[in-house]
Formats: sequence, C-alpha cells, structure tokens
Amino acid sequence: MLQTHNTPEVRAPDRRRLRVFAFDPMRSRLSGQFLELSIPFERKLSPGPVGELFEVVDYDARRDVWYSPVDLDDPLVLAQSGLRPSESDPRSHQQIVYAVAMSVIERFERFTGRRFRWRGDERLRLVPHAFYGRNAFFDPERRAVLFGYFRADETDTEANLPSQLMFTCLSVDIIAHEVTHAIVHRARPLFTIPTNADVFAFHEGFADVIALFHHFLFRDIVEEAVAQSRSELEDAAALFALANEFGHATGRGGPLRSALEDSRTGTADPRAFLDSTEPHERGAIFVSAVFDAFLITFKEQIRDLRRLATGGSGVLGDGELSPDLVRRIAAEASRNAERILGMVVRAFDFMPPVDVTFGDVVRAIITADRDLFPDDALLLRAHLVESFRRRGIFPPGVVSLADQALLWRAPVSALSLATGRTAVDLSQLILDSTVKLDPSASATAVAGSTAQARSSRLYGELFAWAKEHALELGLAPGVGTLKVEGLHVAFQTAVDGQPRPRIIAQVVQRRKDLEIGADPNTRTRVYAGCTIVASIDGSVSYVVPKSLPLADESILDRIADPELAGFVRHQHREGIQRLKGIRDWEGTIEQDDPLASWLNASPLSRLTFANLHAPAEGDE
Repeated sequence: MLQTHNTPEVRAPDRRRLRVFAFDPMRSRLSGQFLELSIPFERKLSPGPVGELFEVVDYDARRDVWYSPVDLDDPLVLAQSGLRPSESDPRSHQQIVYAVAMSVIERFERFTGRRFRWRGDERLRLVPHAFYGRNAFFDPERRAVLFGYFRADETDTEANLPSQLMFTCLSVDIIAHEVTHAIVHRARPLFTIPTNADVFAFHEGFADVIALFHHFLFRDIVEEAVAQSRSELEDAAALFALANEFGHATGRGGPLRSALEDSRTGTADPRAFLDSTEPHERGAIFVSAVFDAFLITFKEQIRDLRRLATGGSGVLGDGELSPDLVRRIAAEASRNAERILGMVVRAFDFMPPVDVTFGDVVRAIITADRDLFPDDALLLRAHLVESFRRRGIFPPGVVSLADQALLWRAPVSALSLATGRTAVDLSQLILDSTVKLDPSASATAVAGSTAQARSSRLYGELFAWAKEHALELGLAPGVGTLKVEGLHVAFQTAVDGQPRPRIIAQVVQRRKDLEIGADPNTRTRVYAGCTIVASIDGSVSYVVPKSLPLADESILDRIADPELAGFVRHQHREGIQRLKGIRDWEGTIEQDDPLASWLNASPLSRLTFANLHAPAEGDE
C-alpha cells in the first residue's frame, strides 16, 4: 500500500509559457512565427484571466456581448503553452493581452528593483474588444486599457483581406505601449497635467521606447532579422527592419518611422525638436535619440565579429551567415537592448514628480546610471547624451554635457530622513520592501489592515519631515497643500553585481494661490514638487526639485545658512520662470482651443490624457 508521506509534493511551476503573435497577425500568418512568452506563474489565476495585477474584462460594447473568459489553468491549455493565437477566437485575444502585460511589468520590476503594485492594490483592467475604432488607449479614470477593432480599408491588400476585421489587442507592440502608459501614470500620476510641451510627449516617447526595446529582447526574432539582412551588418539593417515593424504595428509609421530614419542616415535636425509641439511627433524624436545610441553601441560591440566573419576584409562572402555568427550578433543586440532599456526605466526614480521636461529626463538617466555604473565602460551614457544633443535635447543652463554637469544636485547641506526632530522610522519600510521581493511571502506578510496602518504612519512621518525641510526641498513653507505622493525602496544591481538599495520619496505641493480661475475644478492645477533619493541609512543623496515662487520673499532675509539662502534664492528664481512658462504654454494651447474660454475652462484642463487618446470611432 502506497504511503502518502512517501509521495513527494509536486510544486507549482515558477513560469507560465503563453503564445502570442510575433508581430501583427497578418505578418505572423505569412511567417508562421509565434512568440512564446515566459511570465511568472500566478497560482491564484481566475478565468478571464484575473490575477494579482491584471483583470481581463472582455465585453464587446458594440455588439453588447460578453465573451467567454479563457481559463489558463485548464490542463489542456497548460499542456500546449496556452491557446494557439487566432484572430477568430476571443479567448486567445484575452491570453495575449494578459501575457504581454505581465511581460512588460516583469521588465519594470527587474530594472527598478522592486515589486510593482497599482495604487490601492487594485488591478488594471484590460478590455480586448472595448470599442469599434482604429485605436487603443489607457484611460486613467476607468483604470483600464481599452483596445479597439476595425475593418481594413477596401484598398488595403498588404497581407489583409479588404474589410477584414483587425484587432489592436493582438499587437504585442500596442499592448506594451498602452500598458506602459498605465505604469507611468502609477509612478507619476501628475504627469497627466500637461504644463509644458514635453509632459505628454514624454508619456508617448517613453511608452514607445519600452514597446520597441521589449521586442529586441526576444532572441528568436532578432536572430531571424539578422539572418535575413546578412549583407548589411555594418548598417545594422536587421535592427532597422525590426524598428520599422514596430512603427507599422503601432500605427505610428509617420512620425516614428521618420525619426528612426534620421538614426539610419545620421541626419537628425535639432530644429525638428524645437518646432514640434504635437506629443507623438515630439516623443518620436526622443525615441530616435535612444535608438541611435543603441545602434552606435551595437555596431561597436559586433565589430570584432564582423572582422572574423569577413577575414578582416569587411566584405561578407556569398551564402548565408553562419548560425553561430547569427546567434552571437543577436545576443549582442539583445544584451544592448536590455542595458539601454534598463537605463531609461531606472531613470524613473530620479525624475521630478511634476512638470517633467526632456532635459529632466536626460539628467535622470545620467544620474541613475552613474550611480550603478560609474565608469560607463560601454560608453552608453556618452553615446546617449550625444544622440540627445544632436536633436537639440539637453537641460537648459548646464555648463557642459559631461556626467558631472548633468547629475542632479546633492542637498546644499547634510540632510537625512532618519535623524532630527521629525525623523522617519525607515526600518519597517525597508523590511516590508525586502519581504515583497519574495513572491511567496508578499501576499501575507505585507498585506491587510496592519500593512495599511504601517504605510499610513510612514507617510505621516515623511509628511512632517518634508514640511520641516521645505526650503531644502525647493518648496515654499507655510503655503499650499503638501502631499506625499510616493515612498518605496528600490534594490537595483550595480556593476559589481551587488544590490544598491535606494529610498525614493515624492512630495508635491499644490499652490492654489498661483492658479488662475474661479472654479478649482476647471482651472489648471499648479504644483511644486520634489523627488528625494536617499541611501538605506536615510542620508539624502539627491534632491530633484520643481519649484514655484515663494509666497513670502522676506523668508530669504531670515535664512542664516548662506548656502541654503543661495539655494532658496536660486529656486525662487527658477520658480518664477517655471510659472511664466506654464502660463505661456497655456496661452499657446488656448489659441488652438477657442472653446476653452467659452466654456470658462482652462485650456490645459481640457487637454487631458484621455482626450489626447480618444478613440477614432468608425462605422462598420
């Protein structure tokens, strides 16, 4: 008789493999190529799928139909790496949006060094068949990514049938792009207030960078592209081919493909950035700069392989490339893609909480990367800064583009979260953040009412600390509404392979005294803010302020410390310029929005993220 205590337990797998279309269905249909994504295995995954972070809600509003939810834990589904992707099966659509969303989130967790959670531990809804229209968009109000579907044009014969139904939820690139919008909104919720031309452009450009480089991390796709472009290794034609696929899949073939063409030809024109105000066009220039730096580094990394392949002549012989060479080149492309993607993602913790500009983004990338990789052995920072410079993207007022000139400031005097009259007890924050790194413990050890009480206490302590140190943070004391927008610990891996834990805090201050308009619901909200980067012992390494003018300038005469007085005076002047810039930008938008004054509403309050991405409805 079999004794149960001798029967070993069968553990649940750590990973779940699910198939998705490699590109758009029309292109995968011709190539027969599918991607098999490896994502974390959620043990409590309900049909939908509905997991810890995502909830797929498949209601087709146009047809008033609820589609049957897929059960990814069904043994038959598990046995074949998920359902075979199909344009005609809504369940495979549900599988694809879930798989890609989980893949993108996992990349963010890896690069930022922390577990990702939506605010309030709620889920993001993914709606594969939300509306009829050639679009997909993230709606912050509904906390949902809504995907449209549409019929191909009668004259569109590019791998389609005329009038064929096309589904945006089947594009890996579109899903990655829209989920990234949701992640940006989670990390910086006030980036939905477009107080300058770069705020929405950064939203678009960052989402494009994540989606574009996400594709380069799939080695099989890169290998195939390299093999097909065998004669043009020096021109990196394989990478351009993949980038163009991305532009085609997202429907951004115009501005994005034009910007990427600048990378191929080396003809970037800084006037294009200066003259551009439309978010997608301006964001595409940012994408082009990042891609350009990636290409330069990639070419340098494969130079030795090219010499070996050509016997030093630089000219490839007839025939196909050696499979070993293809694998090596693809590995370098994927490795460089992961490195540069990590640079951009990690920079998020070093960005201001409000009113972001691309100059801020450059400084954040350099500061965050130098913190982990001081030597810049691959010259990635140097290439990236030069790519930005050639397109007219750099912080105003810097004396040079060397690392030291681009780093964010350290506090003017020693500053610590953990000492002084309003010290923050960081021990529980560090413990909770560490426990969250263990997926098996996160659900029980750092959840529930006790965890919420600890979080509330920490936020209260940080609020008191920020109020006491308002001047050191570039904020105005005694005015406005102060709020702690975020607090977390990031465990990022440095060049020596060791973790570098950092405490990241965001504090914002609404300045109603500087807002124009009688109705607080329709006027433009004006915020100051500061991101605080501290070591694990609480000592503050960097402050990233976005200041506004002091309400009481006499404060300047009462500051005893001359260094602090100089800093506060500088931030006051910066705040005056920033407020003027916000109002000038609002005036520019008002010229394009004559309804704003008629509706007694701020033009910026009408230029919302949802309006920017409103679906283009059509008729069947």
